[in-house]
Amino acid sequence: MQKNEPIRMCIACRERDLQKKLIRLQQNNNNIFPYTGQGRSFYLCSLCSENEKKIKGLVKRFRLSTDDSERFVKYLKELNKNG
Repeated sequence: MQKNEPIRMCIACRERDLQKKLIRLQQNNNNIFPYTGQGRSFYLCSLCSENEKKIKGLVKRFRLSTDDSERFVKYLKELNKNG
């Protein structure tokens, strides 16, 4: 018998997908970084991480400063490039 794989939801588009296909991130003190294993996290799909309009919405949602938002966008671009 095969186990079901966990399904999670992207916070930007609300689409549901397999957990391993989504990017897991965490916010702490207005910084967004990869999930460390402690605390709450959120998932972002690869399509939303490439969409500039969705990224701007997330920046507003998390109330990031301009420096933090630039780091967040740069981090998402690196994730898309590296896979």
